[in-house]
Amino acid sequence: MKIGIDARNDQAGIGRYTFSLFRELAKIDRENEYVLFLSRDRLASHTPPGPNFRAVEADVPWFTVREQVTLPRIVAREALDLMHYPHLTVPVRSRTPFVVTVHDLNYLDGAVIFGPCRRRSVVRRSIRLAGYRVELMKARRARRLITVSEHTREALVRTLRIDPARVAVTYEAADPLDAIDPDRTVLTRCGLDAPFYLYVGAAYPYKNLDRLIDAFARIGDAYKLVLAGDHEDFGAALRQRAAAAGVAERVVFPGRVSDAELAALYASALAYAFVSFSEGFGLPGLEAMRFGAPVVAASSGSLPEVYDDAARYCDPYDVDSIADALTAVASDDDLRARLVEHGHRRAEQFSWSRTAEQTLAIYRDALLH
Repeated sequence: MKIGIDARNDQAGIGRYTFSLFRELAKIDRENEYVLFLSRDRLASHTPPGPNFRAVEADVPWFTVREQVTLPRIVAREALDLMHYPHLTVPVRSRTPFVVTVHDLNYLDGAVIFGPCRRRSVVRRSIRLAGYRVELMKARRARRLITVSEHTREALVRTLRIDPARVAVTYEAADPLDAIDPDRTVLTRCGLDAPFYLYVGAAYPYKNLDRLIDAFARIGDAYKLVLAGDHEDFGAALRQRAAAAGVAERVVFPGRVSDAELAALYASALAYAFVSFSEGFGLPGLEAMRFGAPVVAASSGSLPEVYDDAARYCDPYDVDSIADALTAVASDDDLRARLVEHGHRRAEQFSWSRTAEQTLAIYRDALLH
């Protein structure tokens, strides 16, 4: 087989999923030929993970008209047997058989993605939501669909009204501890001279960071809260929320951090706080468990499925419930020890190599049907 993988999106969770996947595919599959479609910047520093891997430039932004017009031409030139889109970036005009990974369906709810809608932004938001629905409908043409949790699989089958047999679950995984050398200078840069709770990722409203800040404000002044990541247009509102809650001096916004800095933050955190209304998988919490950080998690979405008994759960809609969970992991040594132990054990149950094996089987099945 000659298989293509759309690797243009190299940021955040989707990028980690994509690059971890083809890294492990290179270890287990020397029979098939792979073509990776990369952005110009990523291509310049790319090293093929195996002799049967080749990269080509596809410097095409996702969710654009250029993607619909240019990407099919680039893909068609490679005469692929199968294309894998690790995100909902399937061109309408693509004639190459494909599989697609759907990570979550949060974009179907404008409120949890865009927040309160100002009158002047109603049209823009409506266009974006309609565009996402079109992207999702294109996934119906896939030979096979992949989700990263049973929670997302059930939602996808229900939303698209498709045969459940067409949708497979391949869980994500946390990298081994020795894969990254922690950069502890980030602790000094961020002034982390007190025990701190950590969150890393985007700041879309469904991440529930406003309630996390409110809950943090109720637990005393002995701690800090680190909200790392590219928060785009939501960052200013979060800073205002922290100021209104009287904790502006104790809420740290380091911005986007490197993998090495993130490793140091995980390893030093008092706990990782993940109180989203809905997550397709919840990889950061699993990574935190790998580094020995207790996890406070919302009892919603895929998180109970993925974390099982390795997290202290809370009601994401209840600020008191979140505050109680934050307080518990800080004050109860037995609870912390139990969460750390269970977290290590739970993280070990997921592996990128298993993800790659299952994905390769899906590729083969897709070409047989």
